[in-house]
Amino acid sequence: MKTRTISGLLAAPFLISAPALALSTGAVGGPIGITAPVTTPSHQLRRHDAIMAVRKEGLKLQAADGGKLTDTHRAYLQAKLDAVRTGNY
Repeated sequence: MKTRTISGLLAAPFLISAPALALSTGAVGGPIGITAPVTTPSHQLRRHDAIMAVRKEGLKLQAADGGKLTDTHRAYLQAKLDAVRTGNY
């Protein structure tokens, strides 16, 4: 039941036609209460994706190193993870 409710709420903005939205305008001439959809992923999602990319790269390097990371690869991955933790991704 919750899934249907959430799906309905997410789909509701797409069920209203564009001309219907244009009918309700504010004093400035823009639609009232209508905001643009978010097209970029959230900060937390981007951070998660960056961490997962470091993990994936680490697993590839580990496999290439014969099952155990070299000290150079370990330092490289740690630097990348530190960068992600500080917000550089």
